[in-house]
Amino acid sequence: MQIEYPEWMAKYQKPGVLAGGAVLILVLVVALVWTAWRWNIALDRMAMMQAQAAVGFLQPPSSAQTVHIDPRAGRLTGVDAGGFARRVDLAIAVASDRFDRYRIALSRDDGTALLHVERLALDSNGELHFGFNTSMLPDGIYRLRIEGYTRRGELQLFAQSRMQISGR
Repeated sequence: MQIEYPEWMAKYQKPGVLAGGAVLILVLVVALVWTAWRWNIALDRMAMMQAQAAVGFLQPPSSAQTVHIDPRAGRLTGVDAGGFARRVDLAIAVASDRFDRYRIALSRDDGTALLHVERLALDSNGELHFGFNTSMLPDGIYRLRIEGYTRRGELQLFAQSRMQISGR
């Protein structure tokens, strides 16, 4: 038995059109799976933010602590919050005249960027200074990446250091 298809259907039964339709369906399925996966990540972050909001985002610092970091030493620098929010002033030793301005990038140990401090100049002791509140960062290990601005405005890696926040 032979089935006759209408004339308008005949042009869609060519192999190229069928293959294109299959590719389109595959792309749509991949996009749907990608969206569902990203949706779960967004829900996890929303739950984390709601838990943080219940505790409070930034708490006033109870004390201040100055931490001296030598990024060329390559050791882990510890910051103990002591159970309370604390203002931490970082003094990063940069004994170099290669760069006029510096950028410091603070990220979690898994690579997630947290903050960038742009265009810092050295003080008279050859140190870079910036501060933050420990209630901004949960306990964990963080990376400090120090980059210098060249004369053309490009960034060049100067040094890296690691810092551990604990006691929150």
